[in-house]
Amino acid sequence: MTLLLALGACIAAIAVVAIIAIRLLLKKKSKELTLRIKSITPFQANQESSERTLRRENDSFFQDIESDLEQAFNGRYITFREGKQFMEYYIESFNEVNDFLKRIETFHVEPSETITKFVSDFENLQWFIKNHNTRYTKEELDVHKDFFDHCLKYPLDKQQRRSIVSEEDNCLVVSSAGSGKTSSIVGKVKYLIEIKGVDPEKILLISYTNKAAAELTDRMGIEGLRGYTFHKLALNIIGQVTGQKPSICSNTDALFLKIYQELLGDDNFKKSVVEYFFDYQIQEQDWERQKNERRQQLSAQKDTRLKAQFPDMDGNTVYVRSEQEQKICLALSLLGVKFRYEEPYEHPLADEMHSQYMPDFSIYYERDGETKRIYLEHFGVDEHSLVPMWFAKDRGISYEEANQQYNDGITWKKAAHEKFGTELLTTSSADFHYYDIRDKLKVQLEKAGVPIKEKTDAELYDIVMPPNSKQEKSFIRLVVTFATLMKSSCKSIQEVIRQAISTGDERNEFIMKNIFQPVYERYIEELKNLSQIDFTDAILQATEICRTSHPVEYDYIIVDEFQDISVDRYNFLKVLRESNPPAKLYCVGDDWQSIYRFSGSDMALFNQFPDFFGHTDINKIETTYRFGEPLVSLSSQFIQRNGTQIKKDIHPFNSDAKTELYFYEYERANYCNVIEQLVASIPLEKSIFLLGRYSFDDYYLSYKYQPMKEGNRFYYFIGNRKIEFLTAHKSKGLEADYVIILQCNKDTYGFPSLISDDPVLNYVLTQSDQYPYGEERRLFYVSITRAKIKTFVLYDKRFPSVFVDEFLHPEKITQESYAKHPNANKKWTKSADMFLLKLHSEGKSIKYIAAKMGRSQTAIVMRLGKLNSSI
Repeated sequence: MTLLLALGACIAAIAVVAIIAIRLLLKKKSKELTLRIKSITPFQANQESSERTLRRENDSFFQDIESDLEQAFNGRYITFREGKQFMEYYIESFNEVNDFLKRIETFHVEPSETITKFVSDFENLQWFIKNHNTRYTKEELDVHKDFFDHCLKYPLDKQQRRSIVSEEDNCLVVSSAGSGKTSSIVGKVKYLIEIKGVDPEKILLISYTNKAAAELTDRMGIEGLRGYTFHKLALNIIGQVTGQKPSICSNTDALFLKIYQELLGDDNFKKSVVEYFFDYQIQEQDWERQKNERRQQLSAQKDTRLKAQFPDMDGNTVYVRSEQEQKICLALSLLGVKFRYEEPYEHPLADEMHSQYMPDFSIYYERDGETKRIYLEHFGVDEHSLVPMWFAKDRGISYEEANQQYNDGITWKKAAHEKFGTELLTTSSADFHYYDIRDKLKVQLEKAGVPIKEKTDAELYDIVMPPNSKQEKSFIRLVVTFATLMKSSCKSIQEVIRQAISTGDERNEFIMKNIFQPVYERYIEELKNLSQIDFTDAILQATEICRTSHPVEYDYIIVDEFQDISVDRYNFLKVLRESNPPAKLYCVGDDWQSIYRFSGSDMALFNQFPDFFGHTDINKIETTYRFGEPLVSLSSQFIQRNGTQIKKDIHPFNSDAKTELYFYEYERANYCNVIEQLVASIPLEKSIFLLGRYSFDDYYLSYKYQPMKEGNRFYYFIGNRKIEFLTAHKSKGLEADYVIILQCNKDTYGFPSLISDDPVLNYVLTQSDQYPYGEERRLFYVSITRAKIKTFVLYDKRFPSVFVDEFLHPEKITQESYAKHPNANKKWTKSADMFLLKLHSEGKSIKYIAAKMGRSQTAIVMRLGKLNSSI
């Protein structure tokens, strides 16, 4: 026992000696580390040339990280890139010192003050940088207050000044309607040149139109500074590097039209176009059909039926009861069979129980010089002669009773034909699931002796798309739009075709392969033969030149209207700024006014700017100098219902500024009178805009008032006043005292526009925000914020648009009204339809079916209704 105690005491003594030795060693290392920290070459000295460093060797010594930071960046802003470089300069030393601190903490050795401060300074480096930049910004604003007060005709506001003095590598200025974004750009350029001494030739100023670029250049009035469009800059770079400025195709639309018409001479191409129209055309929704028919001033009957694509044998438009009957009409027309729809039966059958019998189709043909008539009935039953479940529900009877009644009707019709010896052909809903209805009808008709005269593809093309018709022009516009967007999104035709194939999208694969690809490849070939390029080619070529040779270098790149940036311009901008250090970006735009998605603009490049360009100083300019309350609050609330828009706190320059927003209902008969009364109420010296969602929204005005065109501007004389009419798109950037917005109705061509894009464009359009009518909402915001005094919104009292209801009847708007299900655009297949019908026939609830099929309840209800109407 005594031996054990002695042994324990020895071990303890050894341990104490060891700890003392380690502590002494750590203290010695602490002194060495302290000396090494003090002998660190300061960051600034290390960045200078070796020659200059030698001259300052005795003057440059390290005090601490905080002092070194202030000395290195004395009198200037620390960018994120520079802050990162500074941190990386000390990171190795910090890791060593920090590891040493953890070791000495274990043995309770006190570190030197130098070591403690070194670690503390490094850990607080971001705070030091932020504090430094805050002081620098304040000093800049204070020292140059007189400059900001007088560099323009009026003083710049605080937010404008803050954005101008920003020296971050990436600065995004989020502007607002009427907030003076152009003034911010002019102020930035003058600040760089007059205060910072930047060479004007080292500043690149980019806008989106020649007019805007020229206006910016003129407004600056600075020698050596010039505004460019992306296209003009691209052409200059190509000319500078290659020694030959390329020729631009002045009218690509005309070239596409020429190519399309030439390709129609190819039988396969024409056949593909016809097939697209008959087999792949997207059906209108019921409400779209109804509104279009009302627009065309058709009878009330047509609101509840479907219009056949071809007229009957007498040239009369045919309106049928279901989609399946609509397809039968099409099949008969394509087979060259003469028919009438629901013509009274040739024998009287009306009695106390039945009105006169009218078979679905009466088919006529000639045989041996005599006109023959046979009949075709379409029955809405499946292969088991059963009707859909909703037949019973709609009639308030049992399913057995519904089947009994419907099949009694079939028996009665067949008996009538048998009694009078008339020939009856029949089809059923089951035929549409198991056969090509055109082939089935062809067999039946030939067996009955009806001559078949199938139309050729050329005949079909001329019927569905007559030369120079609206239909043909719309289809060619689709082809041109696809090609243009594909190039601006930097995709190839092979790439988008592969994408369609990978998703099993047979429709769009067919269209791209057989229609778009031949047109696009011929277009590229034609440009090559003409020794020309288009504007997108210019940007793509200049981008590649700058990527490989960097022929131009700028210190600052300033971009106006940045919310309209597209992928090809983004790539161009990235290579333009590549230098060491990179050119600083100052981009100005308003995501609330991003309205050019169909020109290739990608709002994500604006709203997610740091993800694409790196760390960004984001500044907002939220004072509007155009309009006041209540329009400021009303318009801001309206646009910010879309959560993808950047949040802003817009306020008028003067709290007393007033701009009203009024909604006026009208009846069709007094539409022009309402406009005339509004115009008469406006003082003569005040300016007025008439705005339309479409260029034809002045349709009714054109019948009553005298129009006049001056250059590209269009006017009407209303009440002896000359008033300009513009589309909402063209009004962007403009302002008037009073604005009258026409026809804000719930209509296909209303506001919002309810026209559905062809799904094939989704392969080349940028990903839009998922909020319903997102782009239309931004366009409406643009429209209502053009006025300085008052905006009038006109709507038909019978069908106001959803935007009107948002302001006047918000209680009508629910989340369900705008909710879009993730599978909203998912294609309904035959198997999906059959599964839906099975679940519904089993009595499952809509909620259950929606969850089971992964679709919204609205989609389930609408699909059931569509299947019901097709029977």
